[in-house]
Amino acid sequence: MKLNALALAYASAIFGGVWTFLMMAFSLLTGKASDFMARMAALHLASYSWGGAIVMTIEGVVAGFILGWIFAWLYNKFAK
Repeated sequence: MKLNALALAYASAIFGGVWTFLMMAFSLLTGKASDFMARMAALHLASYSWGGAIVMTIEGVVAGFILGWIFAWLYNKFAK
């Protein structure tokens, strides 16, 4: 079985972006896990704010795309 690298990359990008935004939005709206999310934002090019949520979402999309593509590429190399 061969994985479609581009399809997995797009799916991973969507999942990574949505997950990152939802976690940041939940934290900003409820105040729960605010310390953790503030530390996560400090590790990225973002701040603990709605603007930071957008920046982290973009980073999540890019990272998800790259990691999904690399995973599919490696799988296809070793599955031969």
